[in-house]
Amino acid sequence: MGKIALFLLLVVNAFYSLANPWFGVCAGYLFNILGPQYIWWWHFQGLRAFYLIAVPTCVGFIFSSIRGALNYEIIKNKLVLFAVLYFLFVFLSYFTGPYVNVINEWRFYDPYQVLITMLKIFVFFFMGLVCISDNKKLKLFAFILPVAALYLTYWANMQYLSGRFFIRLQGPHDITGAGMYRDENNFAMLFVTAIPFFFYLGWYFKRWYLRWGAWLVVPFAWHAIFLTASRGGLVGAAFVSFLAGIRSPKKIIGFALIPAFIVAYVWQGGSTIKERTQETIIKAEEETSAVDPRLEAWEAGLKMFLAHPFTGVGLASFGQAFPDFSDAKPKVAHSTYIQILAESGIFAAFSYVFFMLSCLWGLFRFRDQFSAGSFEYYLCDAVLVSLCGFLTCALFLTLNGFEIQFYLAILANTLIYLAKKQSVISER
Repeated sequence: MGKIALFLLLVVNAFYSLANPWFGVCAGYLFNILGPQYIWWWHFQGLRAFYLIAVPTCVGFIFSSIRGALNYEIIKNKLVLFAVLYFLFVFLSYFTGPYVNVINEWRFYDPYQVLITMLKIFVFFFMGLVCISDNKKLKLFAFILPVAALYLTYWANMQYLSGRFFIRLQGPHDITGAGMYRDENNFAMLFVTAIPFFFYLGWYFKRWYLRWGAWLVVPFAWHAIFLTASRGGLVGAAFVSFLAGIRSPKKIIGFALIPAFIVAYVWQGGSTIKERTQETIIKAEEETSAVDPRLEAWEAGLKMFLAHPFTGVGLASFGQAFPDFSDAKPKVAHSTYIQILAESGIFAAFSYVFFMLSCLWGLFRFRDQFSAGSFEYYLCDAVLVSLCGFLTCALFLTLNGFEIQFYLAILANTLIYLAKKQSVISER
């Protein structure tokens, strides 16, 4: 019965998306961020659900473009230019990288599958940039991450209360072990990027029970991060809580976030994440950089870049190339920036950095074009803090395929576009 209901829901969405591709974009991002195929996997067996969302959305996008119903003005900016250049250089690195076709025991990922995944991410990202172009669509799109994170916060805490996890909590995955949140760091990053949304939605809501309800999710999201025992997630949670606090409309409540986070960590942090954090501190004090695994990976990555500065070693080829650039045991890059630099070259890395900086600068610069207390005003801060948390964690986590960053970039692009329009209207 559940599979029939799911199929009917997807069919209705498909027909609606043919005429309104923006709705299909919203459905696609909800599907990709929530991952229902891993939570309720038994309903999705034998059903290619994402394709039933993606295909009619793409067809609807083409038809809407032909009849002039889409606003391409929204993508005429440097932010989108850098984003397109980034994807272009990443795709080129698949065809030009010398290690893409190398097959050895350190081939952590199939480069072709990673290429297909990146193509899917780019297509939906580009359609999202064009389709989410007004306040109404923006508002619906902006609720995707908090809605998905709200359910997964509940899911994570229920695993704790029922005792259905061991040592470190992984995200939902099916019986084969497949799941985008199978990696604890990725699962933790979902909550890191969502916490600012709950905090600023609390300020936006006027009714007290909605405001305090949104704020109440924050400590449970902290607890979900603690359960993953992700050190990167812990740093990210602390950073976004601190940044949200200092950018709070009321400083007293904002600054209360910092001691609240410390209390939550001491009280509910759990032994696993505390032991891993203490282990990190001890290693930092005792070990030299030559034997630090993360620094070994960074050193190897920089050597890959110096040997292949323009093309990189090839998309998803960090592991294959590692033995030729280091005597250490091959490992992942442990840094989004190092991985992009090593695998796709200097142009991809610079494009990515400028793409993200364009998002941050635009949000910071144009937030005050919106009236204080408006949804867009608080959303600017939520996206800004969320991106800052993500980019900080990206220094020491491999997150270049983390789709939420592109979701946040769409929100940033739309907010900047609407703010500029508002600025022009105000000047007249």
